[in-house]
Amino acid sequence: MPTASVRKFAISPTPGEVLDFTEDLSWFDSTFTELGFGKTSTYVFRHQDRECMIKAELVRGPDGFICWLYVQAMDEHAYRAKEIAEALGAHLVEKTRA
Repeated sequence: MPTASVRKFAISPTPGEVLDFTEDLSWFDSTFTELGFGKTSTYVFRHQDRECMIKAELVRGPDGFICWLYVQAMDEHAYRAKEIAEALGAHLVEKTRA
């Protein structure tokens, strides 16, 4: 069976660069819950279905949280990452394969 690739993205309030969100943790909790994610730890949210697994990880930044997104799927599934960024009112910054 082929291995599904993992792609890493940042979700940022500013296009083209990785910046932190100033929103508090409860804002992320409610937004990711609305998107169908489950909370697996204080700063990690996960969504999984038959086609892909998506993990959102919040990392403390100087002004709030930096949001990293890991998408594991047989195809790119970048459209899902874009949908999540739009739901957060932000932009997708593609970094690399994780």
